[in-house]
Amino acid sequence: MLDKLKQLIENEDPKKPYTDSELSSLLHTSRENITKYRLEERIPESRERRKKLLDFEIINLLTDNPKISERKLTESLNKLGFEIARSSVSKYKKEIESTISVPTLSKKEDENDPFCDLIGATGSLKTQINQAKASILYPPKGLHTLITGPSGSGKSFIAKKMYEYAMTTTNFSKDVPFEIFNCPDYADNPQFLLSQLFGYVKGAFTGATEDKKGLVEICDGGILFLDEIHRLPPEGQEILFYLLDQNLYRRLGETELTRTSKLLLVGATTEDPTETLLLTFRRRIPIAIEMPSYHARSVSEKFQFIKIFFENESKRVNKPFKIKRDVIKSLLSYSCMGNIGQLKSDIQGASAKGFLNSAIDEKDTVLITFQELSKSIINEIIEKEHFNDDVFSFSMDDLFVDGRNSQNTVPPSVSVSTDTIYDYIEYTYRSMKQDGLSQEQISATLSEQIDNEMKRLSKAINNRKMNYEMLENIIGLKALSVTKKSFELANKHLKNLDSSLFFPLSIHLNSAINRFLSNKETINPNLDIIKQDYKDEFEVATLIKNLIDYEYDVNLAEDEIGFIALYLKNFRGFIQQESTKIGVVVLSHGHVAKGMAEVANKLLGVNHAIGLEMDLTDSPNLMLEKTIPVVKNANQGKGVLILADMGSLILFGDIITAQTNIPVRVIGRVDTLMVIESIRRSLLPEDTLDNIADEIDTKQFLTGSTFISPIKKKKVVVTLCLTGEGAAKVLKNYIETSIYNFPENIEVIPIGFFSKENTSSKLNKIAHSNEIVAIIGTVNPNYKTIPFISAEELFNNNNQLLSFLENSTSIQKENNLKHFLDKDLITIEQDFTMKNTVLDNMTTKLIERQKVTSEYTLSVYKRETMGNTFLEGGIAIPHGESQHVTKPTISITKLANPVLWENNQYVDLIFLLALTEDNSKEIEDLYTILYTESVLDSLKSADSVEQIYTILTDITL
Repeated sequence: MLDKLKQLIENEDPKKPYTDSELSSLLHTSRENITKYRLEERIPESRERRKKLLDFEIINLLTDNPKISERKLTESLNKLGFEIARSSVSKYKKEIESTISVPTLSKKEDENDPFCDLIGATGSLKTQINQAKASILYPPKGLHTLITGPSGSGKSFIAKKMYEYAMTTTNFSKDVPFEIFNCPDYADNPQFLLSQLFGYVKGAFTGATEDKKGLVEICDGGILFLDEIHRLPPEGQEILFYLLDQNLYRRLGETELTRTSKLLLVGATTEDPTETLLLTFRRRIPIAIEMPSYHARSVSEKFQFIKIFFENESKRVNKPFKIKRDVIKSLLSYSCMGNIGQLKSDIQGASAKGFLNSAIDEKDTVLITFQELSKSIINEIIEKEHFNDDVFSFSMDDLFVDGRNSQNTVPPSVSVSTDTIYDYIEYTYRSMKQDGLSQEQISATLSEQIDNEMKRLSKAINNRKMNYEMLENIIGLKALSVTKKSFELANKHLKNLDSSLFFPLSIHLNSAINRFLSNKETINPNLDIIKQDYKDEFEVATLIKNLIDYEYDVNLAEDEIGFIALYLKNFRGFIQQESTKIGVVVLSHGHVAKGMAEVANKLLGVNHAIGLEMDLTDSPNLMLEKTIPVVKNANQGKGVLILADMGSLILFGDIITAQTNIPVRVIGRVDTLMVIESIRRSLLPEDTLDNIADEIDTKQFLTGSTFISPIKKKKVVVTLCLTGEGAAKVLKNYIETSIYNFPENIEVIPIGFFSKENTSSKLNKIAHSNEIVAIIGTVNPNYKTIPFISAEELFNNNNQLLSFLENSTSIQKENNLKHFLDKDLITIEQDFTMKNTVLDNMTTKLIERQKVTSEYTLSVYKRETMGNTFLEGGIAIPHGESQHVTKPTISITKLANPVLWENNQYVDLIFLLALTEDNSKEIEDLYTILYTESVLDSLKSADSVEQIYTILTDITL
């Protein structure tokens, strides 16, 4: 009953919370019981639960219009979703006005208002600014706030303005602390994250030589801004939840929550909070401010951005700018996918080209014409049929800006510096001109530098396509087109041609054409060597030379063919290694796949697996449509393995292969260890897609709510000869044809012996999916504990092998669990009621007995947030990251009463695995034992630690 009550309240509409009467009706109990439970759990009644949000909206409305009437205020609140009477609104309004000083709209106060200089302060940002002010004004120290919106929309800028505004209010002092915490910097290091946020005491970890304050302590009474808060790991969110809920925390290394901090938390995210932040954490951040994209801004505001960005560039290069009206019209009308940050980068790119032209032509004013814009903008504008009427009013005349004396500050945007571009252009131009170089040579050299810098800027805003657009601006449309044709020609005739060749080739071909047109001689002293050693490349380079001659009506020298051939040679072979890999794609319903792929990639130190998450409402056709481009992206030449949590996708493998010509295998279940194993195997050049898929599909793993009973490995005999695989095959043939009654169910696998390391690797591969019962050959590899029979012994006594094989099939495997069980870590009949209490108790014991490090606890919780592991019969098998395990161990807790583990899953028997990647055998043994008939019943009825230990260790496998 209590759990259902909490769940209802947790998920209620905060604007219309359930009354006790409504809750009693929903739970089919008396109102008195609801009130009793609520008071016992210290849950406020409905009006109190609504009051904080209601107060905030009233402050928000009063901030927007301090003279609003009570009637209008009541209407506005009801439109927002509150069901409230005017009399109640009057009461709340008087309380708020007596508590805080609502800002007026006088001119003097506007001048001191840090928000007033924002573009859109009275337009598209008006609501957001009022929300920000209300969040700061809410007594006593503001309301925790989450700022959402696309990248480049000004979230960080708004947070800084909130801090500046806080210094003008009575809620905060003039020296209010303000700290910025960039979550991605610490997302993969929980201990470092905790030490930065909460501080630590001396000796808390290696290197902690003295006590240190954390940002939470520094920000007591102030504001802590968490940038990209969606990158905060679940354990970090859980710990911050307690701080926001109770104002209590402890430093790393302390054992009690005794420290207090009353700070205002402001977070920013580009992601959907409902998908990236824990519900409990979100509930403690009641205010959400959504920043508009560039497309949602008015034309007037867009014009202000354009003008101020050009003024900033004018100030940077110390020259006035003249921007043609077609440029203004284009920048006001194009899609600008990267928002304000993209706009700034596009303006910087156009400014760089315009500045180069002004330097070459020795002009005092930088002219920005339509041709200086990127290719994508030009193409989009040319094809655009309709323009907003307001666009014409702001683009009737050319724009002239002179930032040399401007005091404007850069509005919110992506901060990218281009000083080095302009400094380099101006300095290099003067130096090269003094050296007597031609304008063509200077232009080619500077264009290459601009290209390199613009590629860096493009990468900074995650828009790789702009590299090509910038390149066109520098070398021209025709040169870019010829380079594309040349690259396609080379790619058709040469294998493994790296696509990164495109940029240096384009610069080189442009320079080569300019040299010819300038009557500059081209001499290649290594031409004869190139023609002899790089015949294929020279042949293709000749085709490219002929293409250029035709396109430009020129006749490039044969020496130039040699240079092109060198480019082709140097950029071959890079793809070959990458193409030998098998792609891995992880699919799931809900938000699981990306987490599993991320963890697996991190553990193996690669960035190989791709996670794709489907909505629960997606139809099969839509899932297929989403999957195909991901498969194409994942393919590296040897096919793609899809690991899915949805059985319906198994049938999609053939469809995807038919549509893409990419070999695809689908396995209809997935867990984290399966992803890890798939990645590991996919990186081995000798493995095939079918081999991996077949073995992964039949192998059981640690995580996942579905369990497939273990499949016994096939028994094999390995023949091994020093002289190579051919001799080993002779031994194989002798065994299969000359030894009477040799078991048909035992396969003979021949391998050659080249080196100990090579042989061990081959044997490891065989043993991965088979059980090697004997090795026969001319040299003993001393491989693990596998018995060896020499070829001489085999020829002299066939019966020896048969006798050995017969005995090996009857030998029972050793149960290794006794080496990983500690009676002190088996707990029975514990009266726990919460999952977290069970995990805390079990992990604490492991840490105390030095089986794991202190980071192990957080890794367990992190794994649990990605997906729980259940077995039939109420068994949970949580586990942490192996890197925190110092001595492999299995801890066991048997509960007096089942506890809710996840959703509707209740468990009363918990096996906490503190194991490493080397303990796959022990994991298999545990699963085999737990699925052995009668074992589970025996464990359930066991009433002592000794009984549980005996049940698990005495059974034979």
